[in-house]
Amino acid sequence: MSFPNPDLESIAIPTNEEEPTSEKKTLLVVDDEEGPRQSLKMVFRNEYNVYAVESGEKAIEFASNNTVHVATLDIRMAGLSGIEVLKNLKSINPKIEVIMLTAYETLETARQAIRLGACDYLNKPFDIATIRDSVKRAMKLSTINDHIATTFDKFNSLTGELQDVALREEMAKTANEIYAGVLHDINNPLTIITGYVEMLEIQMSRASSISGSALEEARGKLGIISKQVATCGAITSRYLKLLKSGDAENKFISTNLILSDLVSLLQSHPSASKSKLVVNPLENDLHAKINCTELIQILLNLCVNAYQSSPDNQTVEVTATSCEGPLDLEALLPSGPASAVLHKEDFENNGPILCLKVSDEGCGIPDEKIGRIFEPYFTTKGSQGGTGLGLSIVSRLIKNCKGLLALESTSGAGTRFTLYIPATAPK
Repeated sequence: MSFPNPDLESIAIPTNEEEPTSEKKTLLVVDDEEGPRQSLKMVFRNEYNVYAVESGEKAIEFASNNTVHVATLDIRMAGLSGIEVLKNLKSINPKIEVIMLTAYETLETARQAIRLGACDYLNKPFDIATIRDSVKRAMKLSTINDHIATTFDKFNSLTGELQDVALREEMAKTANEIYAGVLHDINNPLTIITGYVEMLEIQMSRASSISGSALEEARGKLGIISKQVATCGAITSRYLKLLKSGDAENKFISTNLILSDLVSLLQSHPSASKSKLVVNPLENDLHAKINCTELIQILLNLCVNAYQSSPDNQTVEVTATSCEGPLDLEALLPSGPASAVLHKEDFENNGPILCLKVSDEGCGIPDEKIGRIFEPYFTTKGSQGGTGLGLSIVSRLIKNCKGLLALESTSGAGTRFTLYIPATAPK
């Protein structure tokens, strides 16, 4: 290619304010020889915004302050070489497409340029058609890169919007589960209240006045009703606090007192009519690090499930023991298809630890369902009733107090839930 001998003024590097506002793309020509710089500027001046500079340092300065789509670099220049400028341009903006020009081609230099991201490598002298085709391809690549970047930005934006939607859906789902949990948890004390109210109505309908032992019996029933009303209030308060702050306050409570309350509460429960409840309290009482309402709800849910595990008469047993801790979980916890362990990673394995076991003599849980019984709304009771929320509530409350839950079941021979709850000795 013969370069014209233009008598043109030198090209100064524009400032940021001088960056073109035209929709034309920008071509940066870098060559320490005046002839090639001005020739390429003339060839492409009608198609692109062309800026020509005589050194690698000025090329880097221009690219740092202006948008460059394609650059042509002479490999051999005074100061920084074309390879060094290529590295710097790609560091400034990886989307800049670079065409390397040289009159001294070597295979290693070509390989190095391509490896560093050059899109083409041309020998001097070159004809106008060749350089036009090369720049056109490079501009097309630049357009594709811009499109990919725009698409990627839109994708990220859409992903963010989808995550926001998913978060809102999850928050709504959690809120719905909490509301359903409130209704489920309140149902147990309401059932007991209803039973005692009916008993009082029958007692009062048979006597014109109540005195003596009958009066004491009525007072006892009213006391239980009052306690259950308070339980309903405590449950409601707990869930309101959970909705507001995502946490529920834990209080240290007497384990044996809770077990005594459990016996009283289950005496009149409809599910207990065909079964026997055996409660084995602690020899030396412990204070469980859990809200008293939460612990009583856990035990009520597990016991009612145990009662309903078989239509036949059976014994439901609740046993409390204490462990000094820390526990050897690998040796202690069950394994296999007929077992499950929940919240091991969050368990506060320090002593003392309260261990509560709730076992029944029912039909057991099929192996294929063990992995799902703690899911909200999953129930093994089919059309016979059950909301599928009881065990999911138990799981959530155990996790909240940094406890551990283990399940073992034998088909036709019953199920045992074991709860490990952080505790402290009574003061």
